[in-house]
Amino acid sequence: MSDPSEAAAIRTQAMLRELAPLHDIPFRITIEIARIRMSVHELIQLRPAQVLELKKPAGEPLDICINGNHVARGEVIVVEQTSGVRIIEVFKPGASMSGATV
Repeated sequence: MSDPSEAAAIRTQAMLRELAPLHDIPFRITIEIARIRMSVHELIQLRPAQVLELKKPAGEPLDICINGNHVARGEVIVVEQTSGVRIIEVFKPGASMSGATV
């Protein structure tokens, strides 16, 4: 009998084959640092080099969204002078951001 990790790998491969028709469908991934609210008056007062204060503490995970839906959280990394995001938490489908993770 095969071990559990081998069985999981077989299930994953089967699932990936079933999803093959969807592989070329484009979607938009957004990495959000934070969101802020401001009035139109504040918006038109913005100038180059001005700093917008974010309410999110430094070091907090970033929100990863697909087509506007929060799907994961991540942290900023630098690889060979290029920025990236390492996924640290993935949400189960249908779960809220504070809910269960995979």
